Amino acid sequence: MKFNSPVLGVDVGGQNIKAGWVMGKTLNDFCKVPYKTEKVVEELLNVISNFDLASGTIIGVGFPGFIRDGKVHDPPNLPTIHQLNLEELLRGKTGLQVYVFNDANACILGEALHGVAKEYRMVVGFTLGTGVGGGVVIDKEVFVGSRGFATEFGHITIDPSGPICNCGKRGCLEAYIGAYAITRHYEVLTGENITVKEIFKKAKEGEAESCKIVHEYAFYLGIGINNIVEIFDPDVVVLAGGVSKSGNQIIKSMKFNKPLEARCMEGVRIKISKLGDKAGPIGAANWALRLHQQ
Repeated sequence: MKFNSPVLGVDVGGQNIKAGWVMGKTLNDFCKVPYKTEKVVEELLNVISNFDLASGTIIGVGFPGFIRDGKVHDPPNLPTIHQLNLEELLRGKTGLQVYVFNDANACILGEALHGVAKEYRMVVGFTLGTGVGGGVVIDKEVFVGSRGFATEFGHITIDPSGPICNCGKRGCLEAYIGAYAITRHYEVLTGENITVKEIFKKAKEGEAESCKIVHEYAFYLGIGINNIVEIFDPDVVVLAGGVSKSGNQIIKSMKFNKPLEARCMEGVRIKISKLGDKAGPIGAANWALRLHQQ
């Protein structure tokens, strides 16, 4: 059955909620709204309510954390959320068909369907932002694993004696390259508390401390990419999320990165997100429509 109405795609990121009406690769009435983590559900509902919702509207929501059947299990960077059936809650509040997925999966699906990876059949991606997420798309279908918890690339352990991650484990990739880890590292080095964007800008200008952080970022991300390539042997690796806006700077640093000299990386392309902030809503909406039509 062909569905001829736009689907509302929503992406809850680490700091902003992004949403808009999606028809295939087209996104209209796009908005990007900052939110407070302790009020994430309330603010998500506010964003949804700002759209003109007809009775048959379908809504796809990308949300951080481990998600199965619309239930969110303790997202590391949203500490107020515990075992929340978000899909059921949103359906009850809106009276509409709502489908909730992992935000990183939705983002990488968007890039695989209509973005930088649309020409490839085997796609893996990293979402680089407040946290670090991941996604795998094979022949335009998202791989979610047996419980829906697959591809949490940010929580692969790269050093069991490393720093404590927000998920509670030690030495996760996210504990080294999540935005909170980067800004904390810079503050330790300089005594200044500045944003990730400012750190990358200072690195471009040649500031020693920022350059050190960017090179270390590329090193640890390179380890993560190498590990995932060893497992999935993809056609392309996509870098998405807020920090990927500095992707060319990161890739340049990777050229001097020993982990990426491994044989498994030969022929693997690393590409920066084409859809940017729109990847999540586009992916979430397309995924929701597929489920609705099953």
